[in-house]
Amino acid sequence: RANAFNFSRDERFCANPPEMIQRYISALFYFSTKGDNWEKNISWLSSRHECEWKGIRCTRDLVITSIGRDENNLAGTIPSELCDLPLLNTLDLDNNRIGGTIPREIGRCRNLQTLDIDTNLIIGSIPESIFDIPDMLVLDVDKNMLTGTLSNKFGNWGELKFLSIYDNKFEGEIPGSLGKLKKLSLAYLDNNNLTGMMPNAICKNMPGKEDSDSNRKLFDLSADCKAPNPKVICDCCTACYKNLK
Repeated sequence: RANAFNFSRDERFCANPPEMIQRYISALFYFSTKGDNWEKNISWLSSRHECEWKGIRCTRDLVITSIGRDENNLAGTIPSELCDLPLLNTLDLDNNRIGGTIPREIGRCRNLQTLDIDTNLIIGSIPESIFDIPDMLVLDVDKNMLTGTLSNKFGNWGELKFLSIYDNKFEGEIPGSLGKLKKLSLAYLDNNNLTGMMPNAICKNMPGKEDSDSNRKLFDLSADCKAPNPKVICDCCTACYKNLK
């Protein structure tokens, strides 16, 4: 944070507080994720406007909407201050070496629609505050070391289309509230420590199932349901795996 503050303080073209805050957060993201070691960091921390830094997208008014730095050797942690970017809707950081936890303040990212942080080294649970985000479309956190149970609040995300949590350490039962997600088309839940029955409310969203709704389009559903001795009993899954963890 000190490095980011010093960088921003030395800048002279930031005319008002919102612009200064955005530039500070952009620099903070760089330092928090070990930007000096990124595979590609050209333009970052340059004198150019941060909207011209590679991987940052902005509105016409130069307000950040997206940060994408996937497959770029990022490490360190995700700074919670990203949620002070008021229009941030996409955070795409998959295939890196980011550690730490998902910031517990993630719920302050009210406009976030895509959180793509799969294939990293992230630990801890999914913060409850994340369900304060009203219009999440994509949650892609597979191939990390996340733990804990799956909250019933997943059912609050009526717009969710893609859910990928496979290859983590989640435990407990799969919440039936996932069946409320009528727009969900892909749900990858395998290679965890989840147990029990796949809730019927979820299976009803599979096309072609008895008493399914033709407007419900859950096309891909995976779990640890491979025989013998499946951890999850699932008659509607499109893919069954055997978790050897």
